[in-house]
Amino acid sequence: MLGNHIPRITSHASACYRLPFVHREMEGGELVLEFNATLLAQIADFIILLIFLRLVAYKPLSKLLANRSEHIASNIAAAEQERQEAQQLKAGYEAEMRRARGQAQDIVQKATKAGEDQALEIIENAKNEAARIKDAALAEIAREKEKAVVELRDQVASLSVLVAGKIIGKKMTDQIQHSMIKDFIKEAGELQ
Repeated sequence: MLGNHIPRITSHASACYRLPFVHREMEGGELVLEFNATLLAQIADFIILLIFLRLVAYKPLSKLLANRSEHIASNIAAAEQERQEAQQLKAGYEAEMRRARGQAQDIVQKATKAGEDQALEIIENAKNEAARIKDAALAEIAREKEKAVVELRDQVASLSVLVAGKIIGKKMTDQIQHSMIKDFIKEAGELQ
């Protein structure tokens, strides 16, 4: 029964495509299991092919893959190292920028303080100069006042002597005139 379902191959070229175990019916109606030797040859060929590939292709291929893995790992390590160096450089630059900013602020503060100090010094010098000019002007005013008072006394004395001379009608000598002027000045000084 099963034999009807399995096609019979009669040519020699197609014999290598037979199933390893073929069921056939014998004349008595019993099923007989027959062994096919090509299966063993195919298995042996496959094993020889695997051994050949392992010896010839596997080692170079695995070496190539290992080299590639090492290259990738070294590239990753180099990139990581460069990243760390870049971070260190960045941190260094940031620290340098902070230091430069601090120095700039110190310079600005020193310049501001120096400007304020110079302004205070200029103001103090101006006050001192103004006080000196004021004192000089007051001294000049006092001298001029004293000079004017002396001139005024002399003029008043001369006028007084002239008026007195006309009133008295006599001629005064220089000594009498001088004595009268001193007395007049003395009396005028006491009135002030």
